[in-house]
Amino acid sequence: MIFYRKYLIVCIIAFMSLTSSLKAQPAVSDSFGHYFLFNMLTTDKRYMVREPVYFSVSDTALDEVFDKLNPANNSTLINTRPVSPVMLGVKLNPSLRHFFSTIAQSISQPYYTFLIQDSSDAILVAMGINSTNYRDFLYHVVENDSTELVPWSPIPKLEQSYGASKPYAFLGKFNAPGKQIMVEVYNTKNYSIREGVIFDWRSDLRPALNQIIVEIKGAYFNLAYPAINHGYASRFNRINGVPEDFRFPADSVHNITFQFRKEETLLHSVHLISQTKKGPDTVRLGNIDQHGYFQLDPEYYRQPGRYELVFQRQQKYPSWEESQLLRIPFEVLPASAKDISMKYVLLLAAIVLVILFLLMLFFQRVNKRRVRRMAQQKESAQLKLKSVRSQLNPHFMFNALGSIQNLMNKQATDEANRYLNRFAVLTRAALDNSEKDMISLEDEWHIVDNYLQMEQLRFGFSYSLYLDPALHPADIEVPPMLLQPLIENAVKHGVAGKKDRHITVQAKQAGHDLQLVVEDDGEGFDITKNNTGFGLKLSQERIELLNELYPGKPFHLNIQSSGTGTIITITVNKWI
Repeated sequence: MIFYRKYLIVCIIAFMSLTSSLKAQPAVSDSFGHYFLFNMLTTDKRYMVREPVYFSVSDTALDEVFDKLNPANNSTLINTRPVSPVMLGVKLNPSLRHFFSTIAQSISQPYYTFLIQDSSDAILVAMGINSTNYRDFLYHVVENDSTELVPWSPIPKLEQSYGASKPYAFLGKFNAPGKQIMVEVYNTKNYSIREGVIFDWRSDLRPALNQIIVEIKGAYFNLAYPAINHGYASRFNRINGVPEDFRFPADSVHNITFQFRKEETLLHSVHLISQTKKGPDTVRLGNIDQHGYFQLDPEYYRQPGRYELVFQRQQKYPSWEESQLLRIPFEVLPASAKDISMKYVLLLAAIVLVILFLLMLFFQRVNKRRVRRMAQQKESAQLKLKSVRSQLNPHFMFNALGSIQNLMNKQATDEANRYLNRFAVLTRAALDNSEKDMISLEDEWHIVDNYLQMEQLRFGFSYSLYLDPALHPADIEVPPMLLQPLIENAVKHGVAGKKDRHITVQAKQAGHDLQLVVEDDGEGFDITKNNTGFGLKLSQERIELLNELYPGKPFHLNIQSSGTGTIITITVNKWI
């Protein structure tokens, strides 16, 4: 859950200003009052700024929440709507004070938090859920963001109280002293319709200190360890870990970072109280960030003197209740003369050498991990590639055996024998190359020629092979049987059963690129539809795996098909 401080402040200010201007709203007060609060989004006509606002409705006239949505009833507001159609309404102890807290974000929805430090009850209703739609909603209750008290369940009951004219969803009366309760509601038909609220019964709202990180020139350290903290502190509070004698010379500390336990429902402000030769002063420095960190800039403690950081829960006005404050005092001493001796220089040099050595070990280890990870990725891609190739070989063999069977059924014994001879040559080539990642372009060309002759016996088309004279096929390597599935696709979709058709296979050089082209003059096919052959699909998968093995993705498959034919081109970039 991520917190939005500005959003919280806008909500509080908007609520306080709105309550003073609307009828039936409570007077500006620290107490909750006899009301239900509903979270709304509205626009003030004076400023035309859309803001989240809490509308209060009397707990004896609950239906008035619907009147608030009517612009005619609010002369200063327009475009008023609930943050969610669920319309959660919260009722707390009327005398409860300081009940607003920060906002927890659940994906796109803000969940508001209420502090209940008097251990009283919290009542939750949903005015957007009624007898016509309550079956469309589920709710659950979670304690301390870890224990699901109520699993996702149907709305517990409909109720008609607090002056309501129609039944509404009553989600429950909750009480968990010292703990947090989150209630979420969502529409089972549309998850974007959801809303939630968090009730926080904790009484100690001070931030929990984890560590203080002090940065000096060339180093940093955890202040809690006297052996390395340069004598800046020696005593620490056993309960909260706050240093009791934190002091350091002026200009010796570059910055101080305070790390606290990350809070989910609280926002803490930071004030600095100082007593220097300029006199006493108190300044607000900001807030602890959403990750639990606050960094004290050195511009605030350059002058020698006594200082104290005060952390407290963010409120519109600081309450300065001592039981809710965390104070961290420190003293800045006058700067002392710096004796830069040979011993100091040697010590500094030794530290630098140690750091460099550690960095070298670190980068060496990182590099080994990177090499090992790359090797694992390459091995995985090779295994996948072998799997694809293992599917191509049976596919080719089954098609060839089917062709032989077809010729035998036609009593074409001579053609079947010649086909079988070609098939034996191709099978031997497939077996010989089954464990090879690459073969020469010359061997691939022999496979292409044998395969075309074999298919020509079956279908009677014509074909031509063109090998660019600029190429040296014996010296160029390509993946084995790279073109066979593409030629099979040309036979199947282009020339099968049509003796006047023609297939052209080319190997060309284009600069440093190798282009392998399979072209037919058939009727083509729609490449946007999922009707391509099994062999062509495996070829596309094979190209993707080859690009994982070879950096820069050198293999590129392009298919162009129309009513006058199909051209399939494999371009191998920077291969020659």
